[in-house]
Amino acid sequence: MSKLSVRGTAELVFPVDIFRISTTIRSIAPASGEALSSGKLKTEQFLALMRDKLKIQPESFKLEHDSVTENYSVQNTYIYTKRLSVDMNADLVVFSELTSLMEDLTDTLYDVEFALSDEAEKEKQVISAAIANSRDKAEFIASSLGKSIKGVDEVSYEQPTSDLYRCLAKSADGMNCNSLESMIKLPTKMISKTIDIDWIID
Repeated sequence: MSKLSVRGTAELVFPVDIFRISTTIRSIAPASGEALSSGKLKTEQFLALMRDKLKIQPESFKLEHDSVTENYSVQNTYIYTKRLSVDMNADLVVFSELTSLMEDLTDTLYDVEFALSDEAEKEKQVISAAIANSRDKAEFIASSLGKSIKGVDEVSYEQPTSDLYRCLAKSADGMNCNSLESMIKLPTKMISKTIDIDWIID
């Protein structure tokens, strides 16, 4: 018996199903207490707006601690900062409404991350595809040598440093469509895996 080392690779693209919205609310005032009061009021108004307009309940948000710092760029002013985040289903209509609301708010910054709710299961699918890729190549090489695969001797798995996201983009025929769903595609995440397998052949 002998060994045959073959690398298997796989890349699969999945539509994301979670939008993670991170928001920073700010308020500037000449006194720290005033900045704190104004900032807390803005936070309450923001949460009420999300509840009333988008049906996102306040308890759905993950809230960080309030902070008030002196504003060194403008003398005798203080800055209140509140960070909060929420995970929402990847619904493009609701996402469009949310971003429109955000853009109308003053002293409010936001950023969007894309995620998969079952990413561990998706990774298993890609690893299985990489193993199958290695086996297919090994069987081809072994059969060319008049041999066959008898088992596995050793496996080396390489964890990629990062995966790729494809962001929101207009579809090719988007300009001829009226609905938001047909004009914009959901972002996708590409997961890639590499695996090296030493196959036993005979």
